[in-house]
Amino acid sequence: MRLIALSEVLPGEPVTNRDMAQRFGLHEKWLDRMTGNRSRHFCDPASSDGVPKNTGDLATAAGERALAAAGVAPSTIDFLILTTGSPDHLMPATVNTVADRLGLNDLPTFQLTSGCAGALTGLYTAQALLAGGLRRGLVIGADSVVKLWPADRDIKRIKSAELANFALFGDGAGAAVVDADDAGPGLVVEHILLRTVGKGRAPAQLVRWYGADGAPMVPGPDGTEVRESMGEEDYKAIEQNVPGLACTVLEELAATVGCRTSDVEHVLPPQLNGVMAEKIRRRMGVTPEQTVSCVADTGNNGNALPFIQLNRTMQRIGAGTGVGGRILVTTIESSKWIISGMALRHQPQEAEHDAA
Repeated sequence: MRLIALSEVLPGEPVTNRDMAQRFGLHEKWLDRMTGNRSRHFCDPASSDGVPKNTGDLATAAGERALAAAGVAPSTIDFLILTTGSPDHLMPATVNTVADRLGLNDLPTFQLTSGCAGALTGLYTAQALLAGGLRRGLVIGADSVVKLWPADRDIKRIKSAELANFALFGDGAGAAVVDADDAGPGLVVEHILLRTVGKGRAPAQLVRWYGADGAPMVPGPDGTEVRESMGEEDYKAIEQNVPGLACTVLEELAATVGCRTSDVEHVLPPQLNGVMAEKIRRRMGVTPEQTVSCVADTGNNGNALPFIQLNRTMQRIGAGTGVGGRILVTTIESSKWIISGMALRHQPQEAEHDAA
């Protein structure tokens, strides 16, 4: 499988920690210390000036940009995959509204509910579809977390852990056009690993989905009843387990493709937040020059983040600020402990003529 084009979409203007402090009554220095993120982007459900409103808007824009970057028509796409943890509706599936808006029809569509491992879950699925005889596909990862934030923005009703959780996330989307033909410019996938390691382990990330009655009432931080939050994170479990799991994935990828980590030009570590990203980088033993990290500026975009990292890797290579060569991607999903990774080889334009 070859990734022939990538894209990223970040809605609206960046929202800085100072903006968060002014808009929601948070403390700027506390946000700096707790998350390490400097900014993030949010959809605007009330937008009238073109800012994406929801996950479907983000996914559509990412798909359009990827198709344009690849220079291919929608009619050449054989399947569409959307990975997300924040669909716009249960039905119709968001992937099908996106397909309609992209002008795609008469093709299989897949919507995979995932968290941080979602992008690689989508690419893993795409690889199997291409191996089964399809020729070209579009894989999109998109998330919008605005819907997890209480509509009245009353921070007095929210626990500090939930505030930190909101501040570390951001909305975004990314996409890849994938092709069964390995000849030509782009990123050739050498190996993808994906497996659950969560047997007997408690989830460290939870996002609830409620029925017609909505969220139940639970005791709030001040003793009064509040609506149960949609999301929870076990930061201690994440901090204790994610760095080691990331090292396991990196070592396995390097051994599978027969290289040393120190010789890899681009390493894409898991991207929970800026603080954790730096801890993981050090634990992995990779240099800042090798590392492609964006979460401190984009926020944690969930299913979109690996696509955004890959897109920025290609921009770095194209700008001449980074050599080509090999790329190792590591993602860890703490929801029920899923590890995933991908080894890719950059193939420049000249390789197309060599193959001919």
